[in-house]
Amino acid sequence: MNTKLQEIAANIEKHPSETSGHIYHPLPFPEFQHLKTSSNPKSAYHKWDLIQRAIPSFPVSTSLKMLDVGANAGFYTFNFAKLGVHVDAYEPHTHYVDIGQQIVEATGLPVQWYNKPLEPPDLNGRSYDIALMLSVFQWISQGNKHLREATDLLKLIANSSHLLFFELGCNHGKSHISTNERSISWIWRLLQQNSAPKQVYFLGTTTAWGRAKRYLFACADHPIHLTRWQQTITHALNKRWIR
Repeated sequence: MNTKLQEIAANIEKHPSETSGHIYHPLPFPEFQHLKTSSNPKSAYHKWDLIQRAIPSFPVSTSLKMLDVGANAGFYTFNFAKLGVHVDAYEPHTHYVDIGQQIVEATGLPVQWYNKPLEPPDLNGRSYDIALMLSVFQWISQGNKHLREATDLLKLIANSSHLLFFELGCNHGKSHISTNERSISWIWRLLQQNSAPKQVYFLGTTTAWGRAKRYLFACADHPIHLTRWQQTITHALNKRWIR
C-alpha cells in the first residue's frame, strides 16, 4: 500500500468533497476503495469498459498522449496513466484539483495536472491520440448560456485528437442543456457538425445517478469495433431514424 495515498484517502474521509459521499467518482487505487462515492461506481466502471472496447489496440501503447477535460478526481486519467499513457488533465473544481495533484505527486504517474478549465489557447500546437469530454460539455456551456463558446471548444478538441470520447445528457442535472429534441438526436447532430471529418459512433448509455440517461459516443479518424447493438443504433442515427 502507498502510505501517501492512504494519507490522501484519510483526508478525503475526514473532509468529504461531496454532500452525499466522500468523493464523486471512485479512484482506481486500493487505498481509496473504502470511500463512498456520490455517483454510482458501477456506472464509472461500465463507461471505462465501453471506452476500452472502442480503442483499436488495447492495452494501449505507452507512447500515447491523452487529454482529459474536466477530470474530476481522475478516475479515467489515472486508469489510463497506470497503463503508461501520458495524460494532460484539466480540472477547475477546487476540491478535485487538490486531490488529483496530490495523487500525481504520490504515484509519479505520467500526468500533467492543470488547475484550471481548458481554454482554446491551451490547445495551440498540441495534438492527442485520445481525448475525453465526459459529462463536461454542459458545465462548459453553462447550460444553454454559452453553447456557442462550448461548441467552438468541442470543435478544437476534435481537431486536436484522433479519437474523442464524448458523453452528455440533456434536460436534467445542474447546468443542463435544454432541448425539445430527443437528447440522443441533439447530441448526435452536435458531434456530426463539429467533429467532421471524423466518424461518429454510438457506444452506449450511462447513468451516474438516478434515472437520468447520458449518452456516450466516440468520434474517430478510423473505424472502430462495435458490437451488433452499437452498430444498429449508430446506423439508425446515421439514417436519421431516431428523431
